[in-house]
Amino acid sequence: MKDLIIVSSYCDTKDKEDILRNLVNQCYKENSFDLMVVSHTTIPDDISKKTTLSLYDSKNELLYDWDLRSKPWFNPGNEREIQSIFTGFFNSHLAIWRMIILGNSVAKNLGYKKVHHIEYDCDIKDFTEIYDNSKLLDTYDCITYTKIIDTIDNILFGTYQAYRLDTLHNDLLILDEEKIKSQIRASNTKSPEGMLFDLLHTNKKGFVKNKSLLDINNDFGLSHTQNTHTAWCLPYYDRLTEELCFIVWNMEEPGRDIEVKVIYNDDQVFDFGIISPKRWMIKTIGDINDVEKMVVILNNKIRDVFNFTNNKEEFKQVSFRKKFDR
Repeated sequence: MKDLIIVSSYCDTKDKEDILRNLVNQCYKENSFDLMVVSHTTIPDDISKKTTLSLYDSKNELLYDWDLRSKPWFNPGNEREIQSIFTGFFNSHLAIWRMIILGNSVAKNLGYKKVHHIEYDCDIKDFTEIYDNSKLLDTYDCITYTKIIDTIDNILFGTYQAYRLDTLHNDLLILDEEKIKSQIRASNTKSPEGMLFDLLHTNKKGFVKNKSLLDINNDFGLSHTQNTHTAWCLPYYDRLTEELCFIVWNMEEPGRDIEVKVIYNDDQVFDFGIISPKRWMIKTIGDINDVEKMVVILNNKIRDVFNFTNNKEEFKQVSFRKKFDR
């Protein structure tokens, strides 16, 4: 039986649909793998006809509650990390895992042994790595990738993983959405990549490679380099100084400046001015106990409105700078 490639997708624009179409055409032309597309958006007929299996799942639940949102970190100046849930506006963790679990469960019931999960935003001209991973799965339970060169850790590159279905953790085969939410709440970083790494590798025989191997003649994770919003433009509580601060980090491509203003308690304006790409800036806003409201304006449009009247203590737990380096 052939290995199965499971492509998970959410293509709500024509550009994203064309990226998926290109990937499906590449897999179809290779003709060495069976192909399943699992999507939270409808799958066009011309794409579906080139797959072995197509699964459209209309449920695409996004998590907005503060205790369910991812908490990425940034370490400006290589001292005292900042962690915050406000780099995005929701967590798509549950929606993504739902697609993966539905795909895995159908695949196992159909008798597949090896799965290559790929997110739709990839351009694969050379399948050498996938062939190599298929051979490795004769010995290993899973193969994952990290962006850290020569380092094996749990910073998983989420766009591609290969694994055996007969040894796969049940949490990746049986859909239990309330359990997933509970696991997210209990996680410190709430990182889907970190949680997936643990499920794939804990008590398993796993193999970790560097992500650069995937990109030999290929592009994996195209959307990772196409920022749709400025992530680090947010307030945080400094646990060392006990003050409210604000950070802006322009992660955009060269030539894409950003402009940020912060209106604090309706009567104070902090103007960050124009920030060029690859630069970051921090300003101290004031005593955390005095804060009531904040309006964040990015490129002359309101990005966020924070009302601190009833959730100040909760805010301190979800957006903060560490007191110590470690």
